Amino acid sequence: MSRTFYIKNPEAPKVMSTQELLDLVGGNFRQFAVRDNDEDLNEIMQMPLNEFGYMLLGQEGISGRGFECSYSADEHTYNVRVFTPSTSADWHGALSFIEKLATTFGVSVTDEEGETYEGNNITYDFRHDIAFGIASMEKGDEGYFIFGAMRPICFSDEDIDRIRAAEDRVKAFDDFIAAQRQHEDLYIAHPIFVKNDQDEIIGIYALTKTVHSVLPYKYPPFIDITKYNLSQEDVKEWRVHFADYDVRLSDEEQFPTIGEMDYQTFLERLPEEKIQKLDGHYMCLCLETKAEIEALLGKKTSLWGKIKKLF
Repeated sequence: MSRTFYIKNPEAPKVMSTQELLDLVGGNFRQFAVRDNDEDLNEIMQMPLNEFGYMLLGQEGISGRGFECSYSADEHTYNVRVFTPSTSADWHGALSFIEKLATTFGVSVTDEEGETYEGNNITYDFRHDIAFGIASMEKGDEGYFIFGAMRPICFSDEDIDRIRAAEDRVKAFDDFIAAQRQHEDLYIAHPIFVKNDQDEIIGIYALTKTVHSVLPYKYPPFIDITKYNLSQEDVKEWRVHFADYDVRLSDEEQFPTIGEMDYQTFLERLPEEKIQKLDGHYMCLCLETKAEIEALLGKKTSLWGKIKKLF
């Protein structure tokens, strides 16, 4: 579900790049579609928007879901799509982006129902759109997923009930998304998919000692269909890989392997007090010591190891 707004391009056939769009609107807008360390990032930022497709934009430190910007070569329009439900901050950001684009071009804005707005005064009732999205959330054992600016976000049945029972549902939704810590200095763990000798797909999460990481506490882990063309049925096994961290070593050797294990067994052995639940599927986890990791792996500490801990 979403709401799309169309801004006519008076410069057609010229189409701006993502970087040109961001420079035009100014402020703290950025893209969320491509990782900052992607080797193709600069090329993507400079190519015309219609050559890339659908770019996820938003505001640094603010956006809950961001908004989608694309270009229609047939209609000569920049199209801004706001997801339903999005946060109030997402809507303020999207409407600000649209208004700056429209006023620069000197054009009006039209939405998908044909409603026309002055470029500097878009009066769309976004709170109604958010409320509609909240009412449309479906309960289920696996949770209700939406896609945030940085990662998927899951609502459990209890989360949905709590938001719907709030005096101000929109604020309750905003607060839930804000609590996801998407813009904090946390490592969002993404699965790596490999094939074994039997050509079966294995999903692997990597955890590093002392690094605060976001990853699933439910099994099986959710697969982000916006990034991977896979289903749960395609994945034979899920595992977790543990690495140590030693700043004294060279860059190539700073993350020596401690071990790996079945993901479901990892969750079963993980102490409840270590789990900081963020939503209905994801947690923030930090394993502070090598001993904690070895305990999860089922390794026994040697006598010498116990003696060393005394000093």
